[in-house]
Amino acid sequence: MNTQRSEILEEIERRRLGVSLGLLRVYNYYRAMVGLALLIVFTQTFIASRLGTLHPDWFLAVTLAYTIINLISAISVQFLPARFFNTQYPAFALVSFDILVLAWLMYLSGGVASGIGVLILVAIATGSIIVTGAIANLLPALATIAVLYEEFYLSLSAPNLHDDYFQAGVLGTLYFAISLAIQSLSKRIRQNDIRSLTQAAELADLERVNRQIVQRMRTGILLIDQDNQVRMTNQSARGLLGQNQDNSISLLPQPLVEHLNAWRVNNHLRIAPFQIRPDTPEIKVAFAPVRADDPHSDVTIFIEDTGEVQQQAQQLKLAALGRLSASIAHEIRNPLGAISHAAQLLRESTNLDKGDARLTTIIHDHCQRMNDVIENVLEMSRRQQPSPTKLILSDYMNEFIAGLAASLPDAIVEVTVDPKDTEVRMDTRQLGQVLTNLVSNGIRYSREAGHDGKVLLEGGVDSRTDRPYLNVIDFGPGVPESQVGNLFEPFFTTEHTGTGLGLYISRELCEANQARLNYYHHEAGGSCFRITFTHPDRITG
Repeated sequence: MNTQRSEILEEIERRRLGVSLGLLRVYNYYRAMVGLALLIVFTQTFIASRLGTLHPDWFLAVTLAYTIINLISAISVQFLPARFFNTQYPAFALVSFDILVLAWLMYLSGGVASGIGVLILVAIATGSIIVTGAIANLLPALATIAVLYEEFYLSLSAPNLHDDYFQAGVLGTLYFAISLAIQSLSKRIRQNDIRSLTQAAELADLERVNRQIVQRMRTGILLIDQDNQVRMTNQSARGLLGQNQDNSISLLPQPLVEHLNAWRVNNHLRIAPFQIRPDTPEIKVAFAPVRADDPHSDVTIFIEDTGEVQQQAQQLKLAALGRLSASIAHEIRNPLGAISHAAQLLRESTNLDKGDARLTTIIHDHCQRMNDVIENVLEMSRRQQPSPTKLILSDYMNEFIAGLAASLPDAIVEVTVDPKDTEVRMDTRQLGQVLTNLVSNGIRYSREAGHDGKVLLEGGVDSRTDRPYLNVIDFGPGVPESQVGNLFEPFFTTEHTGTGLGLYISRELCEANQARLNYYHHEAGGSCFRITFTHPDRITG
């Protein structure tokens, strides 16, 4: 606060110096005009005046010199650098010079009755504006002393003239009154300037804080006019709408325009969560008019990522699944174990022919498959809360590939991360589980297509959403279009030996970390599973 006040005082001082310099230049022109006016009135013969009545020659010489000096001063001020007037001493010296010269001319004109005292009053008024502080009080004091001394010296040098100490005293009193009044007014104006600048600085700080809050808040905000043109947006809105963070949004995406038009027709309409594009997060929008009494006013759009809501729903689902899996373990696993054991004993019998032995093998294999399903479900129910940590993606991928080589030595896994310092936030154990499942599937499908188990892992940061991502790309046949919609459903599988829970669990793990797992057709004909992580600086709950 002290720093801010010192900056405001410096700004006030800069303004005062600027005004004083401008007034000083005007005052120099005034001084030159005063000298010329005195010369004209003195030399003219049409109107009688008291100028120079005591010593005409001296009055003419002093007035002429005063006029020349003023003209030189007026011209010089235009060319002198502004820093020359950063102090008040040049202005104080200039006004003091005028007071002394005018007091001298007053004496040469026969005293205060000449009317030159009014010119001294103008000099004091001007000096009280351009000179501040205690030094400004010296000007009326100097003027009063000069006028009283002029009257005193006049009474000694010209006793035949009538001296007027009373009028001189009145002039001195007037000088102090004008000086104090102008100084008081200047002080009040300065305090008002300080107050207004302080309020302006506070409002500017408040505006900056509000702008920072709006820009950095996790809720996306858009301000739309009646023609659906975007007037203001924040970073979260650009990210949630899949726009480049460095570019402003000029037009609304079509899905959002359709919902906005529907809301304009019915302001009580509730908009279901939706996606702008398949690669953008699912969002929930709310509309609010800027002025409720004006149906044509601007509209504020609030955009929220449903990831947190999905995460809470996921936690509730896992809790319910845990209770269900416990019942499954008691009700299914024990009988299933007995069936598997009985089939194994029956297969060891020497009285079975080949057909019956084949049937026991089928029973054992399907019992094993059902047991895998139960294990996966139990693993989901026992899953702990994710503990997201910030990771350097390239470093983590190197560690993952090193561990994968031990279990799949023949796999060909290529990793590229650009930029190298890309950071992600996710539970390391759960990320490893997701990648193990996706890479294992990719290797299997690539081998089936004759590509030697090759998989590409491509990481980076999406410039439109400012979120890191990781693509797991295989060279298999891809997923038929008719099956893409069911790809992440539980127990959906195209393999006779699969449980149909691998991709489902992988997506659940990603959503638990506020990440997304989506499928895309790869341009080379294979499959691309993209993990879109949450922003690394966003703390997941």
